[in-house]
Amino acid sequence: MSATNILNVRVNAKQLTFLQAVSTNQADFIQPDPKNPTYGQAYQDGLRACFQGARGSGKTNVLLRLLAESSFELPGALAGLAGKTFKQVQDIVLSQAKTVWEEYGLIEFNTKYKDFGHYVVNCRPPAHWPKPHNSPKAFENTITFCNGYTIIMISADRPETQRGLNLDQLFIDESATISREFMKVIRPTVRANKFKYSDPRPERNGTYNHPLHWLVCDFTSAPWLPEGKWIYQTRDKARENPNRFFWIESTAYDNLEFLPGNFIESQREDLTPSQFDVEILNIPYNKIEGGFYSAFSASTHSYDKTYRYVWNATTGKSDEIRLDYDPERALEISFDFNSKFTSMVVAQDFGDEFRFIDCFYVKSSTTTLIDSLMGMFHGKYGKHKKKKVTLYGDASGKVVPPDKTKSIYQQIRETFTGWSYTEKVRGYNVKYKFRYKVINTLLLEQKPELPRIRMSQDNCKPLIISIESAPIDSKYEKDKTSERRKNFPQEFATHLSDAFDYLLYEKFSKKVLVSSRRTTGIIAH
Repeated sequence: MSATNILNVRVNAKQLTFLQAVSTNQADFIQPDPKNPTYGQAYQDGLRACFQGARGSGKTNVLLRLLAESSFELPGALAGLAGKTFKQVQDIVLSQAKTVWEEYGLIEFNTKYKDFGHYVVNCRPPAHWPKPHNSPKAFENTITFCNGYTIIMISADRPETQRGLNLDQLFIDESATISREFMKVIRPTVRANKFKYSDPRPERNGTYNHPLHWLVCDFTSAPWLPEGKWIYQTRDKARENPNRFFWIESTAYDNLEFLPGNFIESQREDLTPSQFDVEILNIPYNKIEGGFYSAFSASTHSYDKTYRYVWNATTGKSDEIRLDYDPERALEISFDFNSKFTSMVVAQDFGDEFRFIDCFYVKSSTTTLIDSLMGMFHGKYGKHKKKKVTLYGDASGKVVPPDKTKSIYQQIRETFTGWSYTEKVRGYNVKYKFRYKVINTLLLEQKPELPRIRMSQDNCKPLIISIESAPIDSKYEKDKTSERRKNFPQEFATHLSDAFDYLLYEKFSKKVLVSSRRTTGIIAH
């Protein structure tokens, strides 16, 4: 691939820099160690590159362009295209592929047009097309080109299914949402077809690996959770070894030529300041250190394996089936109320593991916040099979307002027609210093008689950030000032963490306190 090819299509300066850096890299090297069996040989390595861009920076666009260029340069190669879930890869990435690839003259194969086309999606390619050198066992979740170049879609929440792959390339979409552990599994699969693709540049004498072969490349926005900050390892390594690693950062401002004229301002209006910083300005969100939830760690207390996948021949896509949620098991829900922000968490008890599977919040509504909130809940869990729910939450919801005839909890109960309904709401909210002991003792996981607390990264991101963002004062009280700050995103303020508290304290405090009398744990204050 040459820079001339790239210049035939319209890209912004950051995209062009990235494409040129990847296509002209010299990551492969001659083994310099005489004691090494491969001394004096090339084909030692490929480039590791990252395009770290904000929303609207064009990172998915440049990913698709790189796939198009690779299809021309590496016939018969097998590339992995990974996302957090199959849905992310298929719905987000592939929704743009057709438009971008047509700029390269690549048309999706269609039997209606006299069997004309250059690639097929999620189906077996025509029998006369060349096969990839390492052909996949099935062609579900694949894109196959007419020269054998094949892209296999990979779901990062199923890393155990990828161990047998032999890839020529690996591309990762939104890597900051994917665990470092997944990379440890998938990275070694980029090893296929040594000596198969040589560097065509005259100065490389055809003795080196092709610059696009063994390429590992990720495209991501700034991380919201600390666990996503592993992506910055590529940046640090690029400073030390620019031949083998490449890193570039981009914001929506770099892509203004291709965006609506008011894109950034409209995003500023629609997003909270923190969201705007992360999503548009590319500034990573930072967790408060030493906060109220001192024992909490997103890497320990959250999970990303939320779905399994079943191929749907009718839609030509994989359907998601949740793994973390049991429709035959009772639900437990907890609320926090505020005049301008109402929220709830949804959990299930699995015995040795207590799992927060979802959260909902409402900032404004054309009806009431409660009507909207319960509409969201029943819209998602209305078909839950075991119609049994236990409710916890903010004591203020038991009071009947002067201008109302029913309390909030009475209104909520009326939405659970046909359910077995149990309410466990105190007449007062337990002081934070007592919550601190109980909840952090649970999170420490030092007592085998207490359950492990886990929460979904997919459905509970606002709850996780609410927990990570909760400060503590000198009296072990939760600092609630974020709820009063006008420009602070209220879904990340302490509301959801309070709903989390109410449930855990009411359900487990007696068990924690009995356990704490027998062994050392968090000291009561």
